[in-house]
Amino acid sequence: PLGVSVHLLKNGLLEEVKERPHLSENSCIYDIEDLSSKNHGVIRSKGANTICPTDKRMGASYVDCLSGVDNVGPATVMLSYGWRYEIKDIIDTLIDYCEGLELDTKRTYIWICCLCNNQHRVVENRLNGTKDSSDTFDEFEKIFHSRVVEIGNVVAMMTPWDEPVYLTRVWCVFELYVASENENGNLTIVMPPREKLRMIEALRADVGLEKLYTNLIATKVENAEASEETDRVRILELVKNGPGFIEFNGKVNELIRNWIKDSMIQYVREHEKKSKNLK
Repeated sequence: PLGVSVHLLKNGLLEEVKERPHLSENSCIYDIEDLSSKNHGVIRSKGANTICPTDKRMGASYVDCLSGVDNVGPATVMLSYGWRYEIKDIIDTLIDYCEGLELDTKRTYIWICCLCNNQHRVVENRLNGTKDSSDTFDEFEKIFHSRVVEIGNVVAMMTPWDEPVYLTRVWCVFELYVASENENGNLTIVMPPREKLRMIEALRADVGLEKLYTNLIATKVENAEASEETDRVRILELVKNGPGFIEFNGKVNELIRNWIKDSMIQYVREHEKKSKNLK
């Protein structure tokens, strides 16, 4: 599947957002593209007058309207995130991810559902009451796994650090579990740079660790929410008839514990490195 380059997100999409009245770098995806409205937002407007290459109908996805290797190419990273996230946080997180791995932002292509799924069809399906083909756990798992295998890397974005919105959204928690079960994929949990700083400040003040464990290792998919109640009911049914709630929640909380541990180790290493440089 095609992905949008991190470079394009910063220098293309973000600029398009800023050009819209009442939108800014602090706008969330829901603000940028309100799927409950007939009026096209930034995303649907991009492909409103373009033929979709998949179904040959008018109305294409954002990614299908891009050209040039600096802007679009075969996806190398799949982003798992929430539509309540601010666009600036998403972009800053991906830039930080690229810098950490010394990746070229013009050659790091992100598969992100809001831009890579055809939102024109999403709205049409909602209005028509049409379901997609992934109406069983096995079918969804098959589709998701095939995409993970093809792309190779899944980045799950957590924010804010102490009470991640991600863990309250049923689709996000579900994606985290399914991605973790794929042995051929690489799952990385990340957070925005500003949240890293907030976490470090809290840890230095000796108040952050307890809050981390209290808030983050008791995630239950049964308590997660969705913008569409039908989605929530459907996913919970998939979990119930698939791995079951105990196994599912246990795996998710194990992932979060490992993320906390890795974050702590990274903090200690960075602190030691800075201390050595000061000597």
